[in-house]
Amino acid sequence: MSISSQQFESATMQLNNSTDRYGAVSKTFHWLTALLILAAIPLGIIANDIAAAIKNPDIATTSAEIARTAFLFSIHKTIGVASFVVALARIIWALSQPKPGLLNGDKRVESLAAETVHWLLYGSLVMVPLTGWIHHAATTGFAPIWWPFGQNLPFVPKDEMVAEIFSTLHFLLSWLLIISLLLHIGGALKHHLIEKDATLQRMLPGITAAKPSAKQPGHGGAFVSALVIWTLLLGGGGAMGMFAHHKDAQVFETALKPEAAPDAQSETGNAWTVTEGTLSIGVTHLGNLIEGSFADWAADIDFNETPDSEGVHGSVSVDVAIGSLTLGSVTSQAMGKDYFNVAEHPAARFEAEIIKEGEGYVAQGDLTIKDVAVPITMPFELTINGETATASGGFDVDRRGFGIGPTDEGSVKAPVSIAFALTAEKTGQVAKPQAQVSDGPVWVVDDGALEIEVLQLGSPVKGGFGNWTSEIVFAEEPNENGSYGSILTEIDIASLTLGTVTSQAMGQDYFHSSAFPKAIFDAQIMKAEAGYEAVGTLTLKGASVPVTLPFDLLIEGNTAQASGTLNVDRRDFGIGPADEGSVAAAVSINFTLTATQK
Repeated sequence: MSISSQQFESATMQLNNSTDRYGAVSKTFHWLTALLILAAIPLGIIANDIAAAIKNPDIATTSAEIARTAFLFSIHKTIGVASFVVALARIIWALSQPKPGLLNGDKRVESLAAETVHWLLYGSLVMVPLTGWIHHAATTGFAPIWWPFGQNLPFVPKDEMVAEIFSTLHFLLSWLLIISLLLHIGGALKHHLIEKDATLQRMLPGITAAKPSAKQPGHGGAFVSALVIWTLLLGGGGAMGMFAHHKDAQVFETALKPEAAPDAQSETGNAWTVTEGTLSIGVTHLGNLIEGSFADWAADIDFNETPDSEGVHGSVSVDVAIGSLTLGSVTSQAMGKDYFNVAEHPAARFEAEIIKEGEGYVAQGDLTIKDVAVPITMPFELTINGETATASGGFDVDRRGFGIGPTDEGSVKAPVSIAFALTAEKTGQVAKPQAQVSDGPVWVVDDGALEIEVLQLGSPVKGGFGNWTSEIVFAEEPNENGSYGSILTEIDIASLTLGTVTSQAMGQDYFHSSAFPKAIFDAQIMKAEAGYEAVGTLTLKGASVPVTLPFDLLIEGNTAQASGTLNVDRRDFGIGPADEGSVAAAVSINFTLTATQK
């Protein structure tokens, strides 16, 4: 059986477009894309609503609900990536084909609107699934994309800020896709029901040809219109601060209050101060290993290479602020009542004795989480070189022993791994720094907040330090030097929460908290034209910069209230890039406190 040239030409004509009709391939791409998108959109909305409830720490959830939500997200993501591939293939095919002309091309406004919507649709069909895929690749945990698509993308790092940016882009562009889709459907129905032309019929199965109008709109004006809409959408989102914080992020009060920070002191002179370190955690969720870390923790170490009569080389106690945990996409879920319940149990503590075992050491003691103490033996390696020591180790623990998570292992495996690595310097007995002025009444801080604000990508990013101490000496009458007293404030840099850029702020190019864990503000209190001012130095990353902090002060009896704002240039401390392309140079530090005279 042979196919004639006429039959081959006829078959080719049915597959390809012409100036007055769409071919079978274009129709197939159109309806396949529509099927995928109309499936992905409701799945994403439903799964996102359920996930919002799961992430709410006040709403109890079961492992079955978590698994069901992950299943819905996996379907949504897999369909979305499939639609991305189909959209690319559709665009490539469209570029090789003539585009049938509009039947109402002589109506300038309507034809411009139709072409603009087409540009928005084509752009959204690529950008919406792509931004979702990048968001997935940049984060860890939760719902996987199914075969044959992978979980990662080239050149996309595991980074919270990247994940947040593309999550917001995905959110904004998804709504633009929905609006464009509704306009497209509305336009097709208008042509079919009101104008009664063949616009819709040309995309239905079969061969339907219709003569386009003699006048056709150009593509340039429609493309520019679509570009303006995309710019307004993304610019509006930035102006509203949507790129500065994650909509699902929750800020929790840090566990270590200013007065509760341990002072690595030792009566025997064998105290070691941690100068750099990490405290990490790993959990298996839905078959995937999710790794995270605690940004806010403090260790009190007493160690002697020579053991005492009972074979004990010393002791270690570690306080951990649970609210400083980052654990991929399940961070907020981990803070909920069914897990760490950070609102009621904000701190964990590990207390142990250090004992020699074989070639290494073990720390034997109790780990306390959610007021439940569990015996732990943690092996670790220790290397001492003069006054510097490096140590690393870890252990596995059953989360169910602390009442964390479901009793079954359907969605979250029971074993949780905890590991540490640190560098410490031998400090002997650590003396707390004293305020500059010893004369005058001493004031004790009862309550306070230390906040920070910076502009990133034109949007304000706000945060705060959870762990800081202040020593204040203040008299209402000045001394012979005109000083009313002094203030000495120490700030634990690792206790900073700064939205989605917290981990970035701790890095070497910014605060470099592992090498410079403390900031110190040391100043004399002087009278200003309006109120008072603290004149002294702020030390960050080893750089001491002269600063003047104006503040308001109200004293009623033995109680004082103070508040003020210090504006600094982060570049003076070597924090962040030298230019202001992404992060503004000006940083404001705001404080409020209530103090009582001793």
